[in-house]
Amino acid sequence: MALILAALSLLALFSIAWLTIDGLRAIGRRRCAEAASKPRRLLVAKRREVAGELLCLELVDPQGKPLPGFRAGQHLLLTAPAGKHGKAIQRAYSLAAWAARPAHYELGIKREAQGTMTQWLWQNLQVGDGIDVSRAQGDFTIKPGRGPLVLIAGGIGITPLRAMLQAALDSGRPISLFHAARSAEQLLYCDEFIALAGRYAHFSYQPYLSRRADDLSGKRSRLNAGHIVDAITRPTTADFYLCASNSMMADLRHGLRARGIAEARIHHEAFGVGEGAGQNGLTLAVDRAGTTKTLVTAGEPTVLAALEANDVTVSAECRAGSCGQCVAELNSGEVDWLVQPEFAVGPRQFLPCVCTARGDLSLSLK
Repeated sequence: MALILAALSLLALFSIAWLTIDGLRAIGRRRCAEAASKPRRLLVAKRREVAGELLCLELVDPQGKPLPGFRAGQHLLLTAPAGKHGKAIQRAYSLAAWAARPAHYELGIKREAQGTMTQWLWQNLQVGDGIDVSRAQGDFTIKPGRGPLVLIAGGIGITPLRAMLQAALDSGRPISLFHAARSAEQLLYCDEFIALAGRYAHFSYQPYLSRRADDLSGKRSRLNAGHIVDAITRPTTADFYLCASNSMMADLRHGLRARGIAEARIHHEAFGVGEGAGQNGLTLAVDRAGTTKTLVTAGEPTVLAALEANDVTVSAECRAGSCGQCVAELNSGEVDWLVQPEFAVGPRQFLPCVCTARGDLSLSLK
């Protein structure tokens, strides 16, 4: 009996020790997750303005430490006091360069006339300044495969695709990059891509311009699905990655499907709505947790922009109808959808980030 009691005591002690160790591990994992979710302050090491509307930034750790790795195609959330009365707001920007062990992060940001954050960054963020940056996130990344890799960008949509190209160049997969822009100045990284195409036999670069270009041998034409499919060997085995305005992507996706490309092989990410203009003087009655706030629109391009302009905080990472974080209930009134969203909404739900108010609205937020 004494031996049995001793054995039971030892078992109890072992169980307690194991639970303690397991609990400590759980605490450690939680603390690591919390640390990873907190933004970190990075410094602007380089700043370059292109064509009066593109801002290229390099961000580094203040102590010169290596930065966390990421998957090509992911983005960062920047936090800055760019809101009304200096309120902190967040916006997502794609990482424009990839490295297995990055010493810096590179961003390419388009200046939007009504973009609160982009205007603040352009006017305030200089070399040596700090800004709060999240861990890299997002699922717009290269999927495993052996077939041709086709990268298609419109304007500033080139940024995540440049990172994808850098990550995939040594894979041996045939890679084609199509970049559509209005002018030669807006073809970011053009010289770099031309040089890479001369160095790697399995990589081709095709710029398309909608305006005349005297200084570039690129094609003056609007890029369409026919141009892309005709330039690819075995297009039905290729994987297509699109990053452009919603209207351009809708046209290209429809065109690719019409030419026999399976939907599962078409991957896409929008960089913003960039369309539409809201009306002035509309009333938005916003209910949250039983408290109603009434505000008046001032021509903001989306309902989300109107909410943020009036100090109504709304979670919204993608701002393009993909993540669903900003979903709201429409109590009364009608909205116009600027794009077809990826996120599925309920019968009386809408996404403020991609909708404008047709008239006065009553809505509820989480």
